[in-house]
Amino acid sequence: MKRPHCLRHAYLRLDVLPISRPLDAAYDDLNWWISGWPGAVMARQGYYISTPDLTRPHLSTAEWDFWYGGKPAAKSLPGPDGTADMIHRGEIRDGENYQTRMSRIAVWNTVMDEHNYLVRRWNDFMSA
Repeated sequence: MKRPHCLRHAYLRLDVLPISRPLDAAYDDLNWWISGWPGAVMARQGYYISTPDLTRPHLSTAEWDFWYGGKPAAKSLPGPDGTADMIHRGEIRDGENYQTRMSRIAVWNTVMDEHNYLVRRWNDFMSA
C-alpha cells in the first residue's frame, strides 16, 4: 500500500486524505486555523500559531505587545473567552518576545520511544 500524503500544521494532521467534499472541508478547517482569529485566541492562552502576521490584526496593540513583543501589559488584558483582567497591568510574560522564544526551540518534533514498535505492531494487526 502506498503511503498516504501527510499534511501537518501545528497539531493538526491529515494522514489519510479523504476525497472530494470531505477533503475540501478538511483543508477549509486547516486554513481556518491559520487564518488569524484562532491564532489570537491561542495567543491569549500563551500559545503561538505559525502565522503571526495574520494573528496580529485580531489582537489589540496592548495584547500584541504583551504576547508577542515581550513588553509589560500596558493595561489589563482579557483571557481567551473574553474574561476581563486575566493579565494585570504591568505583568510581564516569562520568556521575552516571540523572536527570542522561537530562537530557543531545541526540538520541535518528537515521538515517543515506543513509536517504531507501535507502528510495527499496528501494521501487523492491519495485515492479519
